[in-house]
Amino acid sequence: MTVVLDAVSKSFGSVKVLHELSLEVQDGEFLVLLGASGSGKSTALRMIAGLETVREGRISISGQDVTDALPKNRDVAMVFQS
Repeated sequence: MTVVLDAVSKSFGSVKVLHELSLEVQDGEFLVLLGASGSGKSTALRMIAGLETVREGRISISGQDVTDALPKNRDVAMVFQS
């Protein structure tokens, strides 16, 4: 499974959380998102899982565009930690 984010952006009101984030994670790779609190790490993951809408850019999983797909149609799971 390959996950690709292509120039993905997200804002909450006037606050831009992600600005043209692009990355590609190949099957078997590990990726670490590192940043300060509020820098968009969780938002990026929530967008991949379909829990946040994508305002700009595209997300694809295994070559299929899932930018507007429902979470249940993405074959992605997310575990929350508190």
